Amino acid sequence: MSAGSKRSAGGIWLRGLLVWGLLVALLALSLAAASLAPQPWATMLVFGIAATQLGLVGALFMRLDRADTLVRLAAACGVFWLAILFVLTLTDTLSRLANT
Repeated sequence: MSAGSKRSAGGIWLRGLLVWGLLVALLALSLAAASLAPQPWATMLVFGIAATQLGLVGALFMRLDRADTLVRLAAACGVFWLAILFVLTLTDTLSRLANT
């Protein structure tokens, strides 16, 4: 193992620990916002924090900032499909609540 590979492995671990620390801090902020923020703002704040966490994981763990176009397209399609599933679940839940 050469000295260059040791530095790159150390950089990978350092980046991973940094992102993990940021994700844990955002989790604590999300918990605090859910319990302490006024109700109309709490939902938007928690979803904003979740979007920030998604961006951190996508950019730094999945390395989408350096990925090819096809990989970025596949990740965008996954997020789009997840949004469709959330919308369909929400419509099902709201229709069941409206009928009761």
